[in-house]
Amino acid sequence: MEITNDQLSKNNGKDGNAAYVAVNAKVYDVTESRLWKNGVHMNRHQAGEDLSAALSAAPHGAEVLNKFSQPGTLKPDEMPESSPVPGWLMKLLDAYPFFKRHPHPMVVHFPMAFFITAPLFLFWYYVIDPAQSLLDAVLYMHILGTLALPVALLTGWLSWLVNYLGKANSKITQKIILSIFVLIADIIVLISLLSNPAVLTDPGGIQLAIPILIFSYLPVVSIIGALGGSLVFPVHK
Repeated sequence: MEITNDQLSKNNGKDGNAAYVAVNAKVYDVTESRLWKNGVHMNRHQAGEDLSAALSAAPHGAEVLNKFSQPGTLKPDEMPESSPVPGWLMKLLDAYPFFKRHPHPMVVHFPMAFFITAPLFLFWYYVIDPAQSLLDAVLYMHILGTLALPVALLTGWLSWLVNYLGKANSKITQKIILSIFVLIADIIVLISLLSNPAVLTDPGGIQLAIPILIFSYLPVVSIIGALGGSLVFPVHK
């Protein structure tokens, strides 16, 4: 029996409905599995969806689903689009599934830490102790952040292509916009700090934009982290 995406989505394990998941065009009934209680698996995956891309990045393969009954197959014309990632790269990623999902979470925490720490050092300088070493630390955080940020952006872009087929939802769109803001702000601040090391000591006029940009990292990077966390560990009501 062929099952449409609409029929699949209704079997989400909620409100007494069965819990179906689709993987590689096959539909599995996981209703009786304790690992799919209320239609949610590991607080990340929701029943009623095609999980082919998600399973490709999981620590196990589709064989774990073979013990469940198969009420049908996903209707061919409603199967998910193929990945925009080049074929040779997909073969490499299929051979080493670790690189499909893990590199971005591994590296993204470094620039986030640097850009959260920089405004804290600057706050300490302005409010508690005007020591030059604190301004030096702000500069070092930007240098390290500038080195780490492109790697985080590149792995995030790859993860988006592999796991979301390059399609943006509202959270991904927000992450992209805010990440571009951090990149532009970082370039402006770093150039300013290198060309005028005293720009933070007594900023005035247009120079006031530099500490404002630095302090803006704190809420912006925190929001980026929260959005990323909600994608990896979504909350299903």
